[in-house]
Amino acid sequence: MTEAPNIRILHGNDDEAIRQEISRIRQEQVETGFSDLNLSVLDGKNLTSDDFSNAVFALPFLSEQRVVILNNPLSLASGKEGNQKFLALLESIPPSTLLYPVIPDEIERKDWAILGSTSFLRKWVDKNSQRAVILEKKLPSVSGMRDWIMKKAVSMGGQIEGLAAQAIVTAVGNDTHQAVFELEKLLLYVNYARPVDLTDVQEIVSGSMPASVFDMVDAAVVGNARDALRTLHRLYEDQEIPALFAMIVRQFRLLIQAREILDEHGGTAAIQKELHQVPFVADKLVRQASMFTRDQLRSVYSRLLEMDFSFKTNPTDQKAAMDSLIIEISLMLQKKSAGLPQPEF
Repeated sequence: MTEAPNIRILHGNDDEAIRQEISRIRQEQVETGFSDLNLSVLDGKNLTSDDFSNAVFALPFLSEQRVVILNNPLSLASGKEGNQKFLALLESIPPSTLLYPVIPDEIERKDWAILGSTSFLRKWVDKNSQRAVILEKKLPSVSGMRDWIMKKAVSMGGQIEGLAAQAIVTAVGNDTHQAVFELEKLLLYVNYARPVDLTDVQEIVSGSMPASVFDMVDAAVVGNARDALRTLHRLYEDQEIPALFAMIVRQFRLLIQAREILDEHGGTAAIQKELHQVPFVADKLVRQASMFTRDQLRSVYSRLLEMDFSFKTNPTDQKAAMDSLIIEISLMLQKKSAGLPQPEF
């Protein structure tokens, strides 16, 4: 009997599915009573070779295998030489260790951005299928989200009607993490006593974060800093800063992808299909992306990544930083529409 691969790469753009899989893996170890001895969670960003070796070569305690979850594994690979060293590390993993490298990814122009068909790691996995496997966690299509939400509600101990599930899709698209967040609120609202209906969604999800983020960007792209800030400050009242910031980052990532499609003479239909968005979201992406150049969007996105790093490492005033960004975007586009020199990010 062939043994299952002991290197199992959790990969994809469905962050919720990846999170759930990691939770399941950890819970299995907790139930054995030996998770302190048989489970290690590592981060490739600040991992020494000794720490990695100690984790993967340690013998399991009263178990056939110990589990190592490795976040940011590709931080251990840099350049051609670094890639080869990383593959050598993988090839050294003993069968007594079950390694889960975690690689969140996004689809860009019909292929994965990080673990695409030309990726050194994917090629290695294809050649070493007995040793390694990619467990792909891909977002469901927008057309499949209604059924996904209905099944998810059942798994969470409740029920939701079809029209109500479709209304959530209209609000969040195929963002499974946001869909679960909305479902949690709705099921608590009905106290799990009856199926969630359309009226519940309209009362609880209307004015939800994704729509409001669109409203904020709508104001910014026409240079209306006041309305953009007003919308942003309403969001501060309703949302946790990390979740709100993540949605803003996601919005500008979508705008970069939409801008690229527009530059290649695609339109709303192409954006709807390639980015897996419902029609009204695709329309908004076309309108907003048209106001930026590709370089401007990439500059904004780079700024967002810098802010993300700063938020995680320094005691930064996050609201002030986000306010400043929205004001700068509004002024940049206001000057662009007036034909004036535009500030650099």
